Amino acid sequence: MKFLLSFCILISLSFAVERPKFEDFAACYERNKASKLNYEGMDAFVLGENLLAVIKKPNTKLNKYVKYDPFLNLYLVRTDFSLIPTKMVDEQNLTRSDWVGVLDPNKAYIGHIKYLAQNINEKDQLDFNSKIGILSTPCCNMLGIALNNGSFIGNRYLKHFMKYNDVYWGDIGVDFTIRENKIYVHNVRKNAQFLVNDQILSVDGENIKDLRKLNEKILFADRGSTLYFNVLRDNQELNISSLVFEKDVSHFNLPNNKPKPAPTSFKSNLGLSVNKALIVTKVEPNSKAATAGFMVGDKILRVNNQIIKDFKNLQDILIKGNDFNILIQRKSDKLPLSRFYDNLATDINSRADGEFQFFIRLRK
Repeated sequence: MKFLLSFCILISLSFAVERPKFEDFAACYERNKASKLNYEGMDAFVLGENLLAVIKKPNTKLNKYVKYDPFLNLYLVRTDFSLIPTKMVDEQNLTRSDWVGVLDPNKAYIGHIKYLAQNINEKDQLDFNSKIGILSTPCCNMLGIALNNGSFIGNRYLKHFMKYNDVYWGDIGVDFTIRENKIYVHNVRKNAQFLVNDQILSVDGENIKDLRKLNEKILFADRGSTLYFNVLRDNQELNISSLVFEKDVSHFNLPNNKPKPAPTSFKSNLGLSVNKALIVTKVEPNSKAATAGFMVGDKILRVNNQIIKDFKNLQDILIKGNDFNILIQRKSDKLPLSRFYDNLATDINSRADGEFQFFIRLRK
């Protein structure tokens, strides 16, 4: 008996996967260190030639990004410079005995994948303490993004994350559970075809016995696609086709990442509002602009003999100076000639189209 036990131990050890050394993952770090960087103070990971996954810090926001995914707590950023991605491999192909590690030049973070998450509300788990970094095989291939709490975001989620410019995860309005190694409908949220306790036999012709794979088949389904279920209900098999729709993320109150529209007007503290065509759109009563004689419809041409190209140019000049000679153009039907000659005119040019150009002096 002792001989048999010793023989079994010897055989198991001969087939065991040898634990890699710290130096193995340190070498991987040197090889792939360009794939992890700091982006506006946040940890960022290269997903493609110009795509980054950036881990959001509390109470912070990037200035420019494609989307923020609340499930993964990641920003997707598209850069205007080239990046160097690490080769990504499928974390689902690893066994419980395969070694993985977080790339670090100074400390060993080595262990195994404990289990893969069952649904999007979970995270994949490691069986060792981790840090934020690239989760890698000893062959220097990326398995996902390691977090600092013993969890990680696997490549299968990252590949779906980088596929869309908006937050999209598939849903069919049904929640599942597993009982006695069989998968059943646990809850129906928004799908009239399923009933609680329907047993799921197959999806798209594939026998389904793994709850994680079923959930991810729905989560990663293409937008607007259809999944075909074979279910067992009251000892009878039924075929159900279900359209995949977007998972509701409205309760997350996502930040608005749309760029702010370019300003179309400018309001001076002198009481003057000007649109992008440099036409006065409003003159505040009793303001310095009103006292100087500005009227709605005036078009600003020059300030202190400088041609004005846009209202940003006008804004910069008015901010820096104190005394301005402003050449404007005004339609003749809005020109109060008596006031014009008495108070405003220092120079006047009449145009054939019934418009006049003259200077107005404006002081702060």
